[in-house]
Amino acid sequence: MVSSDEKREILKDFNHRINNDLQALLAFVKLKQRFGIDSEEIIRFSCISIASVSAMLNLMYDADNDENLISIKGFSMEFIKILNDNYSNANVTFSWEIENDFVMNPKDVFHLMFLVNEMVNLSAGSSSNANAEVSFNLEKNGEECLFTYNDNGLGISQAISKSGPKTVLFEQSLKQIGGTVESCGGSVVSIRFGS
Repeated sequence: MVSSDEKREILKDFNHRINNDLQALLAFVKLKQRFGIDSEEIIRFSCISIASVSAMLNLMYDADNDENLISIKGFSMEFIKILNDNYSNANVTFSWEIENDFVMNPKDVFHLMFLVNEMVNLSAGSSSNANAEVSFNLEKNGEECLFTYNDNGLGISQAISKSGPKTVLFEQSLKQIGGTVESCGGSVVSIRFGS
């Protein structure tokens, strides 16, 4: 049985995480507005981020571990649903294959979600390709993760190689997760980060 002091600490921790996540989202929205990013993109980014934070909190609540770590397989399934719902009018479909499930710290998952959301904005926003497909892969080896993004020729590698307001937001997201672009060519970008 959990004591009232333990419940209070758990609620305090959740409140702190939600507050931090919302403050980070607000900062990104303000940056997008400052750089003159299209309001439709800002709304889509916000909807995806809010739905993703909700999914992360649900996964943390349902976690069978003391640290409330998040199952990557569980998160990827929820995130793909969110992306497919929000991009259904843009004729872009998403998939995320996880061969071996593992858990990650909620803060790392949050920053990964922001990074992926920015990458999707960059490649889907620069495409007129009907029925485009975007796929993700995430592998963990020891303390490092390798995230691979493939946009089926929509232009992610070209988009992140150009200097501009949108690439600043991508670079900020990359910095937040402590990632480095390991390879970038054609339709595939690989990013390595610690977890």
